[in-house]
Amino acid sequence: MINFVTSLFSSPESLLQVMSQEDMKESIQEGDRIIIDEDGNASVNPLSPKVQRDFSHHVKTLKGI
Repeated sequence: MINFVTSLFSSPESLLQVMSQEDMKESIQEGDRIIIDEDGNASVNPLSPKVQRDFSHHVKTLKGI
């Protein structure tokens, strides 16, 4: 386990998967929550059911404030 953690920090670029436009389209269709493009920009997939559920939960929470 310690070797795995060490390997993550020794090459942080391996954490980010560079995605082409086609890869991004596939990720959106598959429902991935977060998408990182070729330039390293991260975005949330609004079509992901998990993202929609989390967003709805946050809106309900804010309405209660």
